[in-house]
Amino acid sequence: MSQYKAAVVGLGQIGLTYDFDPKRERPSAHVFAYQLNPRIELVAAADVRINQCQALHKIASAVTFYQSLDELLKDHSVDIISICTPPVHHLSAIQYILQNTDTKIIFCEKPLVSCVDEAKLLAQKLQKGNCLLIPNLSRRWNSGMQRVKAHVANRQYDELQKIHVKYTRGIHNTGSHFLDLLHWWGGKISEVQVIRKINTSADYDSDPSYTFAFLIDENILGFAEAFDDEQYYLFEIDLYFSKGKIEIRNSGDDVFYYQVGEHHLYTGFKSLYLERCENQLLSESNLANAINHLVNILDGLEQPLCTVEHGVYPLYVAETLIRSFNNHCSKESVRF
Repeated sequence: MSQYKAAVVGLGQIGLTYDFDPKRERPSAHVFAYQLNPRIELVAAADVRINQCQALHKIASAVTFYQSLDELLKDHSVDIISICTPPVHHLSAIQYILQNTDTKIIFCEKPLVSCVDEAKLLAQKLQKGNCLLIPNLSRRWNSGMQRVKAHVANRQYDELQKIHVKYTRGIHNTGSHFLDLLHWWGGKISEVQVIRKINTSADYDSDPSYTFAFLIDENILGFAEAFDDEQYYLFEIDLYFSKGKIEIRNSGDDVFYYQVGEHHLYTGFKSLYLERCENQLLSESNLANAINHLVNILDGLEQPLCTVEHGVYPLYVAETLIRSFNNHCSKESVRF
């Protein structure tokens, strides 16, 4: 079997340092995920901060450190490059890789680019060449979330009718995850209306958090409620079907499946009963699953589970939410 070479650009939390957190399931960052994969040779990593060299070598002592992407690519030809820099630098890094290398896969952190205008420019740049750009919308790699997708697609509980979301930390940060999951499971959001802006720690990164109503494909009603993460962190999604319910709890670590049965108190009515639950879903590493997926793509065994369209879609919804808020909480259509 072929051995593939990889590099990581950006050695912050998701690039490197999450794996220094004892509470996180390892691997939780790109460097260690590549290190653990037997089909990958991590040959280089880059960060503008020289002190990240020492941190890198605590996990990957043999990996060459650089302070710039262009220096790295002068010395190395790689099959996969992970882009883990701040979003404002994503587009320039992607453009440089496309123009100067034969890299097969760019694996880029979310948000894929920083705004809708950049998303449009990115689409133009990707029209030529054979390099795949794959966003790391990490919950797509989780087997528990994939089973939720299968239940919705197979109409296990019949028609999906309503969705409730509870989240913290920004429409770009956490929002990119739940907006992608809603897109994946239910379809594209066609309409939004902000109800209120909620203060969260993401405000320091100019990433607003809104409580808002939404509509998917003209028939699935939704409500997303933002919470202040300085009080507690939340990531929960409830999917309501005509014949059941699926609850995603504890940031996706637990999933509860409910089926409809006769009401135990009231004749002629039905109620929801717990059918089964799945726990500790995050004990598997989403990032390790993602790297395995990239290897399978290079081997020609799988097609990308996450595409550029999936990566930029949350930006269009986020832009529409900002427009709704700026227009005094008006109802706005998503222009995607």
